[in-house]
Amino acid sequence: MTTTSRIAAGLATAGLVAAAAVLTAVPATAASKGSISIYNNCGRAVSTTIHRLGGAMIAGTAAAPAGSRYSYPVYAGSYLVRVPAGQRTVTVLDVPGKVHVVSVKAC
Repeated sequence: MTTTSRIAAGLATAGLVAAAAVLTAVPATAASKGSISIYNNCGRAVSTTIHRLGGAMIAGTAAAPAGSRYSYPVYAGSYLVRVPAGQRTVTVLDVPGKVHVVSVKAC
C-alpha cells in the first residue's frame, strides 16, 4: 500500500467515524421521555385512556385485565388520564439523566 493510499484509507475511516458520531449524537437540550403507568387494581377488566390536555387520545385500552399494569412513553408535560376512579391530570417532569414515571391507580 502506498503512502497516498494509506492516507486516503485513513481519511475515509475518519470520515465514517465522524459521520457515525453525528448520526448518534443527542443534543443535551433534547426533551427526555418519561412514562405514564396505569395499574388496574379494580378486580375486573376496565377501560383506561391517556389524553393530551387538548383532549386528543394518545393511548388506551378498552379492557385492561384485573391486576395488569399498562405503561406508555410520553414526553415531559401534562396529560389527562381517564380511569374508572375518574379523570386525573398528571405531569411528567423533564429530569435530565433520569426516567420519570407517573403511576395512576384505576380504582
